Amino acid sequence: MHLIKTFLIVIFITALAVVVEAVTLSSVNKIEQINNTFQEQSRNYKNYEKDISLSQIIYDEKSTKGLMSLIISNEEQTFKTIRHKKFIQEVYQRKVYRPIWFNNKGLIKEALYDLFDHIENDNTLEDNGPLKKRYKKLKQKISQIQERTIDGELMLDLELTSLYRTYMGHHLYGSINWSTFQKKLKDIKRRGMAADWVINTPKYDIANMLLQHRTSYIVASTTPSSFNYIALSNELSRLRSVQKKGGWKKIPASSQLRYGKSGKQVKDLIERLKSEGDYTCQANSDKYGPCLKKAVKQFQKRHGLSQSGTINKSTRKKLNLSVNWKIKKILLNLDRIKRLPDQAEDRYIMVNIPDFRLYYKENGNTELSMRVIVGDKKHHTPIFSNKVSFIVLNPYWLIPDSIVQKEMIPGILKNPDFLAQRGYEVRKNYALKRPPMDTSKIDWAKVLRTGQTKKYKFMQPPGPRNALGKIKFKFPNQFAVYLHDTPTKKLFNSYPRAFSHGCIRIAEPNALLATFAKHERSVNYSHSKQILKGKTKKQLNLATPVPVHIIYLTARVKSDGLVHYLPDVYAYDAKQSRSIH
Repeated sequence: MHLIKTFLIVIFITALAVVVEAVTLSSVNKIEQINNTFQEQSRNYKNYEKDISLSQIIYDEKSTKGLMSLIISNEEQTFKTIRHKKFIQEVYQRKVYRPIWFNNKGLIKEALYDLFDHIENDNTLEDNGPLKKRYKKLKQKISQIQERTIDGELMLDLELTSLYRTYMGHHLYGSINWSTFQKKLKDIKRRGMAADWVINTPKYDIANMLLQHRTSYIVASTTPSSFNYIALSNELSRLRSVQKKGGWKKIPASSQLRYGKSGKQVKDLIERLKSEGDYTCQANSDKYGPCLKKAVKQFQKRHGLSQSGTINKSTRKKLNLSVNWKIKKILLNLDRIKRLPDQAEDRYIMVNIPDFRLYYKENGNTELSMRVIVGDKKHHTPIFSNKVSFIVLNPYWLIPDSIVQKEMIPGILKNPDFLAQRGYEVRKNYALKRPPMDTSKIDWAKVLRTGQTKKYKFMQPPGPRNALGKIKFKFPNQFAVYLHDTPTKKLFNSYPRAFSHGCIRIAEPNALLATFAKHERSVNYSHSKQILKGKTKKQLNLATPVPVHIIYLTARVKSDGLVHYLPDVYAYDAKQSRSIH
């Protein structure tokens, strides 16, 4: 029996050669690219399982011939209606032109239903979106199959592979049109503003994933585990349920919604805040008492409002945001998280710009949180990841040329004592051994007019007026951005806090320094405090650089387990359009 099967396999391989010979001359070059695959297959025909059936051999022969015809000989016609041409050509070449979703026994149901179930239950997809429509159409087509035909199955196989690729692209990378967004950032920069967002693109071999694993395994292993993605996704599911029930009741302007009052309007407000997770009291009540006031304060905090505990106009406006608005906001931020590094670091620093806060994370816990000041609306703090590699105590502020052109020299032209009053120095280079230049003899108007500003190095020495304060945390990058102290502490009481030229001013630099001292021999906290009492610059190089992620999330789950909706300080939400899937 084994000899008969071996003989049949040889016939099968010979038939493949005939197929190759029969392909049209216009496809010869493409066939040559895959000849090695078939030669390898021929040399290894003994690797077929010994119990391979005759029907399997015949099916393989017919399906391979049919797929080669569809993908190679008739590619122009095939890909008029089927997307992801390059992906399909690659994955079927790897598969040696055998079907992925069908075999000689018919549909491989476990794999197919696994894909279908994930598409059906993925709340990031719209029920009436194109991806679910394609899925439903294919599902219906498969359910209506009454008689097997090789041609029909092979076209279905290609359509299912195309559907898989569309879904995986959405799951892995999200639906933000990043190229369009980058063009908008370029337009902003042409107007003389600073705006940058470094897009992280995770590396995935989607073809290999399809050939090696089921959809459920791929989804589980590639769903982001950082930045509270899962918790935000769970909130999306909850909001989808609210959406299906018609959304929330509007909260009217009513004199009843005051502390100490009771009635139907108060009861409706309680139900509204219960649905958001803000009202947690167990007792049934229709009174605007301490518990409801506390819930209103928490709602206000989550929506970036002053925490008064009263239903004022701005609070009512936030209460009446539609569920669709919140769903859209969460979808956008889920997509942003997909493009962030899915870190496995034991320690890292995260700065969320719309939050105006820095978080120091250690072993999954927030060990430190503080207020920060970020770039203003003309000098956006860039979005990117890097690593803090050294710390400078008593730093010099090396003033960027853009600030020299726009602020320093115009200031000198208006006031000859501008530099002396602020303690600024001008040098030919950054060498500090030589004394500063005598700037009174420089024709600054000519310097500015002829564009020779880079010949002069403006800086501010260490001291109480230094713009960087007493400490800076450096992670060298193309944007010249870093974390630093500041002498203007009062600004930390403001909200929102977008006042800098792009760097990030931190409220508690000593506390952050102490976190580094716990792990770094080069950072002796007690000794550092002594250095900080003086004006001598000291650089502390880190043996283990600490990752820093500067992110932009306008909806995120915080440590209280609730979603906080944050101000879109740079108006990026409107600039990042999502493709509807």
